[in-house]
Amino acid sequence: MITKKDREGGWNLLELAIAMLIIGIIVAVVILIVTGFFSEAREVGLKADLHAMQNAVSDYMIRSNGDWPTVEGKIPLSGEYALIDFDASFTQGGKRFYFYPDFLDKLPRHHDEGVWRIDSSGKVSVSIDPDEY
Repeated sequence: MITKKDREGGWNLLELAIAMLIIGIIVAVVILIVTGFFSEAREVGLKADLHAMQNAVSDYMIRSNGDWPTVEGKIPLSGEYALIDFDASFTQGGKRFYFYPDFLDKLPRHHDEGVWRIDSSGKVSVSIDPDEY
Protein backbone atom coordinates (compact mmCIF):
# COMPACT_ATOMS: atom_id res chain seq x y z
CA MET A 1 0.00 0.00 0.00
CA ILE A 2 1.24 3.46 -0.92
CA THR A 3 1.07 6.07 1.78
CA LYS A 4 1.77 9.78 1.74
CA LYS A 5 4.86 10.88 3.48
CA ASP A 6 4.54 13.68 5.94
CA ARG A 7 5.02 16.81 3.91
CA GLU A 8 7.26 19.51 5.22
CA GLY A 9 5.98 23.10 5.16
CA GLY A 10 6.46 24.96 1.91
CA TRP A 11 4.76 26.03 -1.27
CA ASN A 12 4.05 23.90 -4.27
CA LEU A 13 4.62 25.18 -7.80
CA LEU A 14 1.00 26.27 -8.37
CA GLU A 15 0.87 28.33 -5.18
CA LEU A 16 4.15 29.99 -6.09
CA ALA A 17 2.90 30.81 -9.62
CA ILE A 18 -0.31 32.37 -8.28
CA ALA A 19 1.63 34.46 -5.75
CA MET A 20 3.98 35.70 -8.50
CA LEU A 21 1.00 36.53 -10.73
CA ILE A 22 -0.60 38.65 -8.00
CA ILE A 23 2.67 40.46 -7.33
CA GLY A 24 3.08 41.06 -11.08
CA ILE A 25 -0.39 42.61 -11.33
CA ILE A 26 0.31 44.90 -8.37
CA VAL A 27 3.63 45.99 -9.89
CA ALA A 28 1.95 46.69 -13.25
CA VAL A 29 -0.73 48.88 -11.65
CA VAL A 30 1.91 50.82 -9.69
CA ILE A 31 3.93 51.37 -12.86
CA LEU A 32 0.85 52.65 -14.71
CA ILE A 33 0.07 55.06 -11.87
CA VAL A 34 3.66 56.31 -11.66
CA THR A 35 3.94 56.85 -15.42
CA GLY A 36 0.70 58.86 -15.49
CA PHE A 37 -1.27 56.43 -17.63
CA PHE A 38 -4.49 56.99 -15.73
CA SER A 39 -4.22 60.78 -15.76
CA GLU A 40 -3.72 60.64 -19.52
CA ALA A 41 -6.86 58.53 -19.81
CA ARG A 42 -8.78 61.14 -17.79
CA GLU A 43 -7.58 63.87 -20.16
CA VAL A 44 -8.70 61.85 -23.17
CA GLY A 45 -12.11 61.36 -21.52
CA LEU A 46 -12.39 65.08 -20.83
CA LYS A 47 -11.50 65.94 -24.43
CA ALA A 48 -14.07 63.46 -25.71
CA ASP A 49 -16.75 65.01 -23.50
CA LEU A 50 -15.79 68.51 -24.67
CA HIS A 51 -16.02 67.40 -28.30
CA ALA A 52 -19.42 65.74 -27.76
CA MET A 53 -20.69 68.81 -25.91
CA GLN A 54 -19.47 71.17 -28.67
CA ASN A 55 -21.24 69.09 -31.32
CA ALA A 56 -24.45 68.97 -29.26
CA VAL A 57 -24.41 72.75 -28.70
CA SER A 58 -23.86 73.41 -32.41
CA ASP A 59 -26.65 71.01 -33.40
CA TYR A 60 -29.02 72.50 -30.82
CA MET A 61 -28.32 76.03 -32.02
CA ILE A 62 -28.93 75.13 -35.66
CA ARG A 63 -32.14 73.16 -35.05
CA SER A 64 -33.58 75.70 -32.58
CA ASN A 65 -33.28 78.55 -35.10
CA GLY A 66 -30.55 80.36 -33.22
CA ASP A 67 -31.33 79.61 -29.57
CA TRP A 68 -28.48 78.41 -27.40
CA PRO A 69 -28.71 75.85 -24.56
CA THR A 70 -28.27 78.53 -21.92
CA VAL A 71 -30.71 79.83 -19.32
CA GLU A 72 -31.61 82.85 -21.47
CA GLY A 73 -31.23 81.01 -24.79
CA LYS A 74 -28.67 83.57 -25.90
CA ILE A 75 -24.95 83.55 -26.50
CA PRO A 76 -23.09 85.69 -23.94
CA LEU A 77 -21.59 89.08 -24.68
CA SER A 78 -18.00 89.33 -25.88
CA GLY A 79 -15.53 88.22 -23.21
CA GLU A 80 -18.24 86.61 -21.05
CA TYR A 81 -19.46 83.07 -20.46
CA ALA A 82 -22.92 81.55 -20.09
CA LEU A 83 -23.50 78.32 -18.23
CA ILE A 84 -24.92 75.44 -20.25
CA ASP A 85 -28.47 74.58 -19.25
CA PHE A 86 -28.82 70.81 -19.63
CA ASP A 87 -32.61 71.24 -19.31
CA ALA A 88 -32.80 73.77 -22.17
CA SER A 89 -35.54 73.01 -24.67
CA PHE A 90 -37.48 74.38 -27.63
CA THR A 91 -40.62 73.44 -29.54
CA GLN A 92 -40.50 72.72 -33.24
CA GLY A 93 -43.28 71.26 -35.34
CA GLY A 94 -45.39 70.58 -32.25
CA LYS A 95 -42.64 68.49 -30.67
CA ARG A 96 -40.53 69.47 -27.67
CA PHE A 97 -36.76 68.97 -27.99
CA TYR A 98 -34.44 68.98 -24.97
CA PHE A 99 -30.72 69.59 -24.95
CA TYR A 100 -30.31 66.42 -22.94
CA PRO A 101 -31.11 63.72 -24.06
CA ASP A 102 -32.11 64.83 -27.59
CA PHE A 103 -28.80 66.45 -28.52
CA LEU A 104 -26.44 64.96 -25.97
CA ASP A 105 -26.25 61.16 -25.68
CA LYS A 106 -24.95 61.14 -22.12
CA LEU A 107 -24.18 63.74 -19.52
CA PRO A 108 -20.49 64.46 -19.07
CA ARG A 109 -18.86 63.77 -15.73
CA HIS A 110 -19.25 66.69 -13.32
CA HIS A 111 -22.13 68.07 -15.40
CA ASP A 112 -23.89 69.25 -12.26
CA GLU A 113 -21.07 71.37 -10.84
CA GLY A 114 -21.77 74.43 -12.97
CA VAL A 115 -18.50 74.36 -14.86
CA TRP A 116 -19.70 73.68 -18.41
CA ARG A 117 -20.04 76.95 -20.28
CA ILE A 118 -20.22 78.66 -23.66
CA ASP A 119 -18.19 81.74 -24.56
CA SER A 120 -19.21 84.61 -26.85
CA SER A 121 -17.96 82.74 -29.93
CA GLY A 122 -20.05 79.66 -29.13
CA LYS A 123 -17.11 77.58 -27.98
CA VAL A 124 -17.72 75.13 -25.12
CA SER A 125 -15.25 74.95 -22.26
CA VAL A 126 -15.04 73.43 -18.81
CA SER A 127 -13.14 74.64 -15.77
CA ILE A 128 -12.08 71.30 -14.31
CA ASP A 129 -8.55 70.09 -13.76
CA PRO A 130 -8.19 66.93 -15.90
CA ASP A 131 -6.67 65.16 -12.87
CA GLU A 132 -9.95 65.63 -11.02
CA TYR A 133 -12.10 64.55 -13.94
